[in-house]
Amino acid sequence: MDVRLNRLLNSAEKLIQDKKDTKDVSGKTGTTLQKADEKSDFVVSLPVQYHNIQSRLTELQKQLSKEQSRIGLLEDTTQEENKLKELLFEGEPLFPELGEGNVSKPEILETSKGTIANLLAELKKKEVEGENIFSLGMMLSPEEFKGKIGSVSTASMKPISETMVKRLLGS
Repeated sequence: MDVRLNRLLNSAEKLIQDKKDTKDVSGKTGTTLQKADEKSDFVVSLPVQYHNIQSRLTELQKQLSKEQSRIGLLEDTTQEENKLKELLFEGEPLFPELGEGNVSKPEILETSKGTIANLLAELKKKEVEGENIFSLGMMLSPEEFKGKIGSVSTASMKPISETMVKRLLGS
C-alpha cells in the first residue's frame, strides 16, 4: 500500500478542520460522532500503512545488501568468473547473468551501481514516508498508535551479538 504525500497532507488538513468544527459545534452530538468515526478510520489505517512501509524498507535493505555484495565481488580482481557463477545469496544465484554468458563483469558492475542508486533513493523516500506516518499517528492518537505498532518496537528486535559484529567487521 503506497501512501502518497498529497493524500497524507489532505487527510491531516481534514482532521485539523474537523477538530476545529467539532469545537465550534459542541452542542450537536450527531455531527461530532460522525466526525469521530471519520477520524478513527484514518487513525486505524496509520499502523497498517506504517507496517507496510517497514516491510518494504526491509525488502529494499535486503536488495541493497545483495547489490553491495555483487559490487564488492566484482571489484575484487582476484575473483574468477567461474567462481562468481557458483555464489548464492539467500539460496539464489548472486550472478545469474554470468550463467547466460552474454554479459561481462564490467557491464554487471555498472548495472549494480545504477541499481544501488535507485535503491538508495527509494529507501530515503520510504524512510521519510514512514517518519511522516509515525508522526501523524503519534500526533493524532499516541496511545492507540503505540499499542498497534508495539511489535515494531526496539524491544522486540533481536539483540546484537558481539561475535557476529566482530565476524562482519573481519576482526
